[in-house]
Amino acid sequence: MELYQGDFLEIMRGFPDKSVDLVLTDPPYNIGVTTKHQGHSRVNSWDRIDNYIDWSISWLTECQRVLKENGVLYFWQNDISKIAELLVEIKKRTSFQLVSFCIWDKGDSYRAKTWLNRDPESETALRNWFNICEYCLHFFNAPQNADKAWKQTGLARINSNPECYRPLKEWYAAEKERLGLTNQDIAHSYQEAIGRKPYMLRHYFQDSQFEIPTQKVWESVYMPLGFSKAYESLREQYESLRPVHRCDAKHCNVWHVPPVSSVNRLHTCQKPVELLERIIKVSSRPGGTVLDCFMGSGSTGAACISTGRAFIGIEQDPSYFQSAKARLNALQSDPEQMSL
Repeated sequence: MELYQGDFLEIMRGFPDKSVDLVLTDPPYNIGVTTKHQGHSRVNSWDRIDNYIDWSISWLTECQRVLKENGVLYFWQNDISKIAELLVEIKKRTSFQLVSFCIWDKGDSYRAKTWLNRDPESETALRNWFNICEYCLHFFNAPQNADKAWKQTGLARINSNPECYRPLKEWYAAEKERLGLTNQDIAHSYQEAIGRKPYMLRHYFQDSQFEIPTQKVWESVYMPLGFSKAYESLREQYESLRPVHRCDAKHCNVWHVPPVSSVNRLHTCQKPVELLERIIKVSSRPGGTVLDCFMGSGSTGAACISTGRAFIGIEQDPSYFQSAKARLNALQSDPEQMSL
């Protein structure tokens, strides 16, 4: 676990390129979040940011740099108008491609109850729908020159990223050279062994619509030609290079999880550990590295401890940093304390 207190941009610039598997972070929403103290409300200074869109692109650009080619990014927001602006600028100015728009439904929370019976004739009645959810945006790290298939979903999105699977492609090219094989040699062997025209060779180990052979094809065509990997080893390397997305129970983009109670809350915008654990399990492998550049109360770090991931957390506010550090150190010593 690595914890840093200070300006996130200065700190992140010291991180190596392509060193993080997952970014899961909760930046300021710039909506003027308030905190109550002794009966009075005050706007938190950390939630008032000039040039918010440019500021957001600055940290997203650093996340783009430190994420691995198969890395995944999630960040939270709850202002739809800002999300609309952000998505336009993210598409123009970064390599991130939106994969999913997820909704955290806070359910029958206290704030929702306070509006249930408001007099519709009252002059203080709302002029819009009262919001009891927040939004989590899910991105893959795509290359700027990705072809049209990258705009699709699922495997087409992953398999048309030329940089994905690069070590496997380089190994395959080196094996062909070592064995003195041409594409025609492999095509001839394929037709002899499989009895079909070798159309799939346009995709095996290629930049466009990348695939690896099936076990039958690998053991019938490639291994007799002298390729050195057993199929299990080939498959294992392939899986390790793919962006992670492991479906779980009730796998959809609406998440029904109650918010952290005000009694237990260490931060105004604290997210439930249960919710963060789910994202981490779906979008990273055990032992992977997760970065939260707006650590707040340290909930992402708590979720990493409980799921067996390495954690890097950055928090600018000294008070929140000390609270998060104490919380995470205590959890590392005694994981049974995981209750928030």
